[in-house]
Amino acid sequence: MRSALLLATGLWLAGAGSVLPQAPDSTLPEGTFASTKEDCALLATKTPSELGEEFDFEVLTKKGLVGYQQVCDFVNVFAHDGKSWVATAFCEEAGYTYPDLFSIKQKDDGRLNVTRITDLTQQGGYDASAQSDTGETDAPEESGGAGATGDHSSGPSTLDQQAASESYSAFVKCDTVKP
Repeated sequence: MRSALLLATGLWLAGAGSVLPQAPDSTLPEGTFASTKEDCALLATKTPSELGEEFDFEVLTKKGLVGYQQVCDFVNVFAHDGKSWVATAFCEEAGYTYPDLFSIKQKDDGRLNVTRITDLTQQGGYDASAQSDTGETDAPEESGGAGATGDHSSGPSTLDQQAASESYSAFVKCDTVKP
């Protein structure tokens, strides 16, 4: 009797699993993606570590994003549908570690549009003076006008909105990369 009950339960679970809607594939597209086709041509003959200072672009794979002195390892990837994902990442750059969130959308032509939440090139992302021995930075200085004291009650500035709308990068698939 007990084995019949186990068999019936197993068959019921198997049947229920085939009826339930399947979750979208949570894996990112296969291959290596770079900022431009010219960058892909560089990757055909050299790895990012071999490129050294010539490596002034970003490379995206299923494992994460690599840039000059920057590495973001994807920790989790969640599918929205068959062509868009959200990925959480653990990133390291210039001696700093931080979490990041990526939105990745595959276009019909195969390119990937990638939007990051964290942009360390923006002022306030981290203490930029730690990168320089002199304490000088390349970041623009805030003017002494209204809002310079950090009062953001009026909403995001035009510059913040522009940066948010342009904070994505398009990546093209590289046909050949050096292993």
